[in-house]
Amino acid sequence: MKTWQELKLNPVLFQRYFIKEYLIKACRKFFENRDYHELESPIITNALPQERYLNVLTTSIELKNNQTKIGYITPTTETYNKKVLAAGLGEHFVITKVLRGLEEISNNHSPEFTMLEWYHLNATYKDLMTDCEELFIYVFKFIKESLEKEQKLNKFPIDVTPYQKDYSINYLGLDINLNAPWYRISIPEALKKYAQIDLKNVQSVEEFGKAAIEKGYSITVNDYWQRIFEWIWEKEIEPNLPKDKPVFVYDFPKQVCVLTKVNIENPLVCERIEIYLAGKEIGNGYTELTDAEYQNQKFIEEAEARKKLGLKEVAFDHDLINALKSGLPNVAGIGLGLDRIAMIFANAKNISEINYFPISEW
Repeated sequence: MKTWQELKLNPVLFQRYFIKEYLIKACRKFFENRDYHELESPIITNALPQERYLNVLTTSIELKNNQTKIGYITPTTETYNKKVLAAGLGEHFVITKVLRGLEEISNNHSPEFTMLEWYHLNATYKDLMTDCEELFIYVFKFIKESLEKEQKLNKFPIDVTPYQKDYSINYLGLDINLNAPWYRISIPEALKKYAQIDLKNVQSVEEFGKAAIEKGYSITVNDYWQRIFEWIWEKEIEPNLPKDKPVFVYDFPKQVCVLTKVNIENPLVCERIEIYLAGKEIGNGYTELTDAEYQNQKFIEEAEARKKLGLKEVAFDHDLINALKSGLPNVAGIGLGLDRIAMIFANAKNISEINYFPISEW
């Protein structure tokens, strides 16, 4: 049965979709109140940042005179954000659809999703943590007040009882408190605590592979550092993160960071954060890398890694490097997946339950 048919039969389900609507409105209002500009980003581009893990979708556009343009469907707006920052736009946000290839269609995944990105001037990844804590309190209040207004209109059956506790939501029986401060743990700390691995002792792929083998992993000569880290992360660390509070994981190994500033105090890590809510990753941000030469070298390394992995070649965004060369302000940027956040706020088991036209219905 299609979503529109389910809604016609059971109007109480509309509340799930309203929550995503209110979430988007709340995010826009939050940044408008801070005098951020809103950037309208393209959905098709001719070049992208080089990242070995990025699985892009391509499309062709037929033009007159038998001309064809090949483009990429935008997987992230970051390249546009940095170019307008170089131009002088200043603090801004984007709310848009993005698409990524090789995504499974499951409870937590969809190739198409709604992304919020914002860029905070003269800030670091630590300021982004504060931004997130303040944004979620604002979102909670906005959704609660919007549901109460909708309830008074009496057009749809609305239940506001899940939002009666102060800044707490219940997701599938789990109470999650959104009040600051959120739980924070660094990658070096998490590796020691949950995997008994010292980051400084596994800087080479040989060292990391040996440590992983000692823990029972099957490692071959074809496995690279980033892949081993991904396995350790998924098996040893991620399942142990707290679920009753939002979580910031920060200071990621430099080996897995492409667009991120290296931490001066600890050059083994970069100033990157990931945000987890109810055990689900909902966002990724960092103090932006502003060094054009270093960024260009990182892109070259990533492009070579994609070739070795047999991944599709992606056109190099030289225009982004030129923008960095022209001068990028000190800035921190972050992207949040709004579908997963809406899913949690709506107490939905599946990401398709907060989208009117989910790809799972194709």
